[in-house]
Amino acid sequence: MLVCPMCKKELAEWVSECPRCRADLSILVDYVGHLKDGLDRADELTRQGELGDAVWAYLEVLEVDPDNAPARRQVSKVATAVRQFDRAALGRRWLQRLQRQARFRRWLASWQEGAPDWNLQIILALGMTTVLSLLIGYGVGRYAANRSYPGETPADSAQGTKGK
Repeated sequence: MLVCPMCKKELAEWVSECPRCRADLSILVDYVGHLKDGLDRADELTRQGELGDAVWAYLEVLEVDPDNAPARRQVSKVATAVRQFDRAALGRRWLQRLQRQARFRRWLASWQEGAPDWNLQIILALGMTTVLSLLIGYGVGRYAANRSYPGETPADSAQGTKGK
């Protein structure tokens, strides 16, 4: 129902001119008509299952009329549904993390069940290779530290000072 902004009289029908004060209401009628068209379009999109487009249509209505109750109600329903979906997604992420941990446990169990001597040999060989490479690196470092450079006296190389 329209209300004339000049005389505050409620109008029974949508007319472009107030019958009481003769004010031009064409802009107001056009405005309300576009709001109603936007709401109808959003409702139709909702019924068709196009929720993303429906939300955008409701938001377009709310841009023009922020106090529109049906549009606010529908957008809040969608926001609530999205919030619930996000909470469910957290549980799904937790389940995927558990499945990854179970996958690692299954892999570890297959190593233990497989050929235990062969697996143990691989682990020992990798450990020995690591220790050997560390010892070689340590030896090369010690050799480089004790080596004297041209122009240095043996006392300089022992103290670690070069050309002071």
